[in-house]
Amino acid sequence: MLKKAILFSLSICFALNAFAQETTFQWKATRVIMDSTWNFPEEPVVKGIIDFYKPQVDSQMQQVVGISEQEMRSRRPESLLSNFTVDAMLEIAQRKSENNVDFALTNFGGLRAPIPAGEVRRYDIYSTYPFDNYLVILDLKGSSVKKLFNILATNVEPLSSNVVLSIKSGKLNYALINGAQIDDKKTYRVATLDFLMTGGDNLYPLKEAVKVEQTGMLLRDVIFEKIESLTANNQKISSKITNRIKIEQ
Repeated sequence: MLKKAILFSLSICFALNAFAQETTFQWKATRVIMDSTWNFPEEPVVKGIIDFYKPQVDSQMQQVVGISEQEMRSRRPESLLSNFTVDAMLEIAQRKSENNVDFALTNFGGLRAPIPAGEVRRYDIYSTYPFDNYLVILDLKGSSVKKLFNILATNVEPLSSNVVLSIKSGKLNYALINGAQIDDKKTYRVATLDFLMTGGDNLYPLKEAVKVEQTGMLLRDVIFEKIESLTANNQKISSKITNRIKIEQ
């Protein structure tokens, strides 16, 4: 259903943009409920525009971009999809930045659909990553990183594989980055999303960044670049559970 909605939305965007450039028209927005009670006739002009552009959009969205070894779904505290996503963010951030990036963080709320096993098409990636969130790299003091990890202990979000977060009774037990404890005075470089940078999903310590590096890359483009790199090396899309999030009894 989400895939159809994305294709339909893209068709509408392309169509209305083209139509707006060719003619002048007036419109009025009205809120309607799109459920089983929907019983309105199709608008011939709009349908004609959509029908004209839809094949072009469909042909692009149907392109196979890679092959996945397994279906990857998202769930807390750790999953194949979340691990693949956040590890790709760290890898691409390292490529784009001149300086080292210490770890990556994203959110489960941004992962909206599974990546299927077998052929992965462009629309699969749009379905999984529908939001226009950009990859950013933040300079964050160790004291802020500690506050961040304390929040994550109560509501886990995806962290890159070089981080170990131990949670006991809903509280942070310990945290390691590259096998080392967090130094309050050290500055850490964190790859994350612009949405989270502004305190989204209550990750307000990210707002304490002392420096922000903009990559100009959407998250889905990060994933496309990762998949293209795998495909170019005759590798499949894959992921694994690493127990980077440890829930202690």
